[in-house]
Amino acid sequence: MRNSRFARCLLVWIATTSVAFAADVDLRLVRELTAEGDLAGSAIEFRRLALSNPDADAQAVYFWSAAFELWRAGDFSRADTLLDRAEDLQALPNHELTLLRGELALSRSAPGEAAFFFESAARDAEGDARDFSLRKQVAAQLISGDREAAQRTAMAAGGDVERIANEYTRGRSKSPTLGGWLGLVPGLGYAYAGEYANAARSVILNGLFIWGMVETAERDQWGGFAALTFFEFTWYSGSIYGGVDASHRYNQRRLKKAEAALTAGYALQPDYTALPALQLRYRW
Repeated sequence: MRNSRFARCLLVWIATTSVAFAADVDLRLVRELTAEGDLAGSAIEFRRLALSNPDADAQAVYFWSAAFELWRAGDFSRADTLLDRAEDLQALPNHELTLLRGELALSRSAPGEAAFFFESAARDAEGDARDFSLRKQVAAQLISGDREAAQRTAMAAGGDVERIANEYTRGRSKSPTLGGWLGLVPGLGYAYAGEYANAARSVILNGLFIWGMVETAERDQWGGFAALTFFEFTWYSGSIYGGVDASHRYNQRRLKKAEAALTAGYALQPDYTALPALQLRYRW
């Protein structure tokens, strides 16, 4: 009888140890894949871990982690699907879900949707998580062009967030329409947007083609005149469109600079050494 009881206990111990060892091996594998930058591979492993684990809390963590890696890999549709599965388990804090949804929305060029998710995260989060959420919310509102909402959110955040948002909203963007009109004078549209090298290049090239047109006309070289006129028309129209594009680029650079200033030192990053618990870091 004693031998039978001992054998059963031994079998239970062996089974439990084997499961724990297998889980530890799986976690080491997924950490190694992540460290190597194999985002798709780590996402597959996280999904497998979620499907093979009976614990709802662990499943939610693994589905969230798989969604995170797919987001980093640029597979936004599948990331959304796996994040839905993590949310259905109702085992994670709301801000951990909405923060990743916000990042996904930004990556899909939906800043208005992203601002909504970051606002939701900020309401539920504390400390660094709340600070990160507010910064991302202001950035998303600026990207969507909602300056008034960005200023209101920045006032709630205070500190350098408010300063950066105020500096951006008080600054002046370039008008693409005005840039195009100024481009009627070769180089002036580029200069208006601060692209002085392009402005100088436009002036030189247009000047050379106009000089060539005059020279060939004076020498009755009409074939050369026709060719130079065609190329000059191309460069001249390029100066006009270039003024428009340069203004757009100026505005994008200004926006990117504000976004970078808002999120400098901040990033959503899970700590996989804490698995199967989900621990997120927001600052480095």
